[in-house]
Amino acid sequence: MTKMIRVRMIKKPNQTIIRATGHAQYSVKGSDIVCASFSTLITHTVNNCTKVTATDKDGVLIAIFSDPKSIKNKTLLNAFENTVNQLIDQYGQYISWC
Repeated sequence: MTKMIRVRMIKKPNQTIIRATGHAQYSVKGSDIVCASFSTLITHTVNNCTKVTATDKDGVLIAIFSDPKSIKNKTLLNAFENTVNQLIDQYGQYISWC
C-alpha cells in the first residue's frame, strides 16, 4: 500500500476525472486525520455533484464528472481542488498531486 494519498485531477472540456490512490499513513487506522479529511472531501464532492459516476476498486478511486461546467459542479470541483491544495500545504508528506 502506498504511504501517501496521490490525487490526479484531469480536466477536459466536457469531463473532469479525479483519480485517488494510496493511504496517508499519518497515524494508525481510525486516527488518521489526513485520510479522514480526504475521504470526507471526496465523498462530499461525489455525493453533491450531478452527473457523476464513481468506482472504488483495489484501492483506486475514480470519479468521472460528466457536467463539470454546471455552476454547482464547477463550484464543488473548485472547492475540492482548493481543499486538496490546503491539505498538501499542511500535510505534503502524506498527500500529493500526481
